[in-house]
Amino acid sequence: MDTLASANPATPSSGGAKTSLERCLELLRPSSSDEAKFIGLTLMSDMLQTTQDLETMTQFFESMDFEFLDRMMQIDESSVPEDAGVDAKAIKSISIDVMACFSTHWELLIRKEFKDRVPTMLNMLSSSDETDNSKKILKIMIRISAYPQVSMVLTNARYQSIIVSYILDTFGRKDEAHDDAILICKRTFLIIQEGYKQNPEIVLKITKDFLPTIMNKLSKPFCTLTEAHKPEILRLMTDSVAYLPELYVQQHVKEHSKETKTWTKNLKLGLIQLLSTRQAPATRDDSFKLIGLLLQRLGPEWIFPQVPSTAMPKNKGVSPHKKSSPASIVASMETLSLSDVETDKKFASLVVHLTCVEVRVLMDRLADDLVPPNERENKGVFTTEDEMNQEKIRKEQVLPLAYEILEVSIGYLIRVSESEDSLENELFDATGLLKVQESLQGAFAAVLDYIKDLQVITTK
Repeated sequence: MDTLASANPATPSSGGAKTSLERCLELLRPSSSDEAKFIGLTLMSDMLQTTQDLETMTQFFESMDFEFLDRMMQIDESSVPEDAGVDAKAIKSISIDVMACFSTHWELLIRKEFKDRVPTMLNMLSSSDETDNSKKILKIMIRISAYPQVSMVLTNARYQSIIVSYILDTFGRKDEAHDDAILICKRTFLIIQEGYKQNPEIVLKITKDFLPTIMNKLSKPFCTLTEAHKPEILRLMTDSVAYLPELYVQQHVKEHSKETKTWTKNLKLGLIQLLSTRQAPATRDDSFKLIGLLLQRLGPEWIFPQVPSTAMPKNKGVSPHKKSSPASIVASMETLSLSDVETDKKFASLVVHLTCVEVRVLMDRLADDLVPPNERENKGVFTTEDEMNQEKIRKEQVLPLAYEILEVSIGYLIRVSESEDSLENELFDATGLLKVQESLQGAFAAVLDYIKDLQVITTK
């Protein structure tokens, strides 16, 4: 554009809105010069403050040179003449406003011309954006996520990675834009679920890089000791993974074994850190939920992987006969670069032990529920609504997953006991296996006690 000096919106003529609309549409035609198109764009932006009906918006859409609009969304200051009267920020804002208006009508939002602008808009998304452009772009993406005709575009690994980066960069704010970005991310996993039900082969092909890219993106900060927002990242992963079909994940794992090994190790390290330290009840429950959800999707190997014959470290790390407290586990991660085997061992040991503890506690809670309210002791009574809701989540969501972990743990012990090979290539030596067995015995004793109490109550 040689000059944009005359680019300010003209005052509508006395001919009325129709004359202004016709003039604007004429300026927007692809055959017009860039200067004329920009004048038309600013006129359009001014008119859209009062008129956004579908008929008018369709006329604008049909006349729009979308390649020009694309360039305006990416324009930099060096491309704006000094006498233009507007800066690059204003031009970008006008362009985003136009896209936002188009997005309010699904008939326009699902069209190819609109869909092709998604990469440009997402490239503008920035946590350091001083304008409202990023907020408006996220609102547009929410609208896109609501329509199957166009929503699959959000499953593009690179596009979704941009949104996840925005989420990670804005945890400290927790404003509306941050919440919108989280909503888009979760909806994208739901979009994959719905699409996979209808056409699994196509969805697997379209999203072939989605799972390794996004899980790696989320798991990297999650395994960092200094990450202050680990519980929030955990909640995002737990809520999102729950949408993914088991078969979808299993097929992804086959095709991306190396990447899967990386992000699952990151998750194990992060979960070890959380489960080894005092956390809020919701964070503890989210930890168990994520472990259980991944157990359903990755299988027993997620908790009890096979150990390669050459992988077991010799005289390195924590001795298998040395009792490790939660504090020492975290300390060991601060001072050692844990091998894959040591990570797997710590994770499996901690998960089995804490799951058994959780089951015993929940069995006590369920046993208390069998007692008539007027006969219950005051201990363990939940008084606030949040506490009661969290207790409900533990019983309805965490406990079934804990049972699955116990079942897999028993299966592991059976496999090891029936194996003719030595324990050299197993996660645990004889002492470690005995500890696992003792933990399981305590948990199942609690389950049996509850069943006996239930039988007594029901036979009265």
